[in-house]
Amino acid sequence: MRRVRGARAPRGGETRLTSPARAAWRYVVRYRARYAAGAACLAAATFCSVAIPWAVKRAIDDLAAAPAAARLGAYVALIVALALANGAARLASRFTMIGGAQRIEYDLRNDLYASLQTFPPRAFAARSTGDLMARASSDVAAVKSLVGFGAVSLAGTVFAFAGVLAAMLAVDPWLTLWAMAPYPALVLLGRRFNVVLNERSQAAQDQLGVLSARVQEYLSAMTVVRAYTLEPRARAEFGRANREYLARSLALARVQTGLAPLMGLIAGAGTLVVLWAGGKAVVDGRLSLGALVAFNGYLAYLTWPTIALGWTLSIARRGLTSMARIQEVIAAAAPPPGDGVPGAGGPATVTFADLTFAYDGRRPALDGVSFEVGAGEVVAVVGPTGSGKSTLALLLARLWEPPPGAVFVGGRDVTRLPLGALRRRLGYVPQEAFLFSRTLEDNVSLGRDGLGADAVRAAAEAAGVAAEIERFARGFATVVGERGLTLSGGQRQRVALARALAGAPPILVLDDAFASVDAAKEEEIVANLRRVAAGRTVLLMTHRLRAAQVADRVVVLDGGRVVERGRHDELVRAGGLYARLWRIQQLEEEIARA
Repeated sequence: MRRVRGARAPRGGETRLTSPARAAWRYVVRYRARYAAGAACLAAATFCSVAIPWAVKRAIDDLAAAPAAARLGAYVALIVALALANGAARLASRFTMIGGAQRIEYDLRNDLYASLQTFPPRAFAARSTGDLMARASSDVAAVKSLVGFGAVSLAGTVFAFAGVLAAMLAVDPWLTLWAMAPYPALVLLGRRFNVVLNERSQAAQDQLGVLSARVQEYLSAMTVVRAYTLEPRARAEFGRANREYLARSLALARVQTGLAPLMGLIAGAGTLVVLWAGGKAVVDGRLSLGALVAFNGYLAYLTWPTIALGWTLSIARRGLTSMARIQEVIAAAAPPPGDGVPGAGGPATVTFADLTFAYDGRRPALDGVSFEVGAGEVVAVVGPTGSGKSTLALLLARLWEPPPGAVFVGGRDVTRLPLGALRRRLGYVPQEAFLFSRTLEDNVSLGRDGLGADAVRAAAEAAGVAAEIERFARGFATVVGERGLTLSGGQRQRVALARALAGAPPILVLDDAFASVDAAKEEEIVANLRRVAAGRTVLLMTHRLRAAQVADRVVVLDGGRVVERGRHDELVRAGGLYARLWRIQQLEEEIARA
């Protein structure tokens, strides 16, 4: 299985969740050539910028010493050339570094999506879809800003301070000390603002996840919202979440906008000090007028990097906060154990051996469940709602990770089998059928590459839905709506059943696959199922006991335990839970026919 880039594999007691800065750096290193070229361009641009005040200094000093002999035209040409070179170098630095950021954004989106493919169910249960969408959109964009404009600004600021300080020291070391006197306050201010920015960036991003989750939930349930006239309530709840996001965003913006003026104030204070101390040095004859003009030019050049430092810190803090949120997803998406052990062949037997399983923080959904489904055998698992039927299917397909040594396929512990090899042997129909917004043919052949049109139609016929599909204007080429909403519930369920039958997997796991069809259609599907399931191992979870009649054996669950097992006729005669459920369904059918 592909390892997600940007995440470390755990070693010993080491945590997989790396620091946000280190995680971002690993993406930058991939494009180190682009970033190195961009840094070289910024260094060249800084050299040109620093050389301009020096040229002005030489021009003024030459003009003061010998006005007639001053080569002003040459100095003007030099300054123009330096300015043009500065602009070209800065443009090149942005092309290279921001181009690298675009590629990092591409990689990060791919890695995050790949991580979501291996996201464990417990992690999905702990995070809403909207929150994950926010991490995949706004958080990735924030990281892009960090490694793009943020990197350009940070590198430019470093080069600017280094180059300008060197030039200022060359002009007059004492005046440089006077000019830098206010800057220690800049360091203290930056540290304080960094803490506040971190807190408020995290709060804003978290609330954006809540807001996205609210939108996703109501859009997915729009039919229910309209059916129960919940539009005012939905607007009110969205409005509350939106107001909270606005409040948190404004709190963050106040910090971001307040930092730049303070940085400018510090830079302005340095200029005042230089005018006073430098002017006195010129009057005393210790400093030339050209040197003072150049020094003020250097100080003015530092004004924008000083102000931009606050903006850069804001981008960096928000980007690192977002990188931490993305790393949480990547770290939680490690492949389950056992994927390194090859082989999933052997007979298509399914065995549950003293299986006990509980979802997080709940009582056991299954308690000591043991039974076997032989190769080519049909076993029905029945029981009241909440008895653990669906949990068996989820654990068999490792959609939830079962405990080791409790679930076996072909005599092999499923926790030691590669996920891909295990699931290719299974044809799984979940309780809630999900269809993609594609053609019906694509939905049936999903995951079965190279499946022909004849095989698709045969699977649809076995599922009892082929005739209905062919009555559509475009037949199997009909594109269903999002989640298959243009089909009825029964049609969706039968298309999902056809998907499981396509490709002839050796094991079929049907979780209440007949819940949305009527009795006549159920009988047709069951008859077809006995035909197409010949030689396959079938595990049928159902509360419709007529379907259980065709099974070789029936296992009855109640409260997560096996309370009965045997054939349909034997269990009816035994007078236990199965017999009571059978009588109840017969009465319901009689009432429906009356």
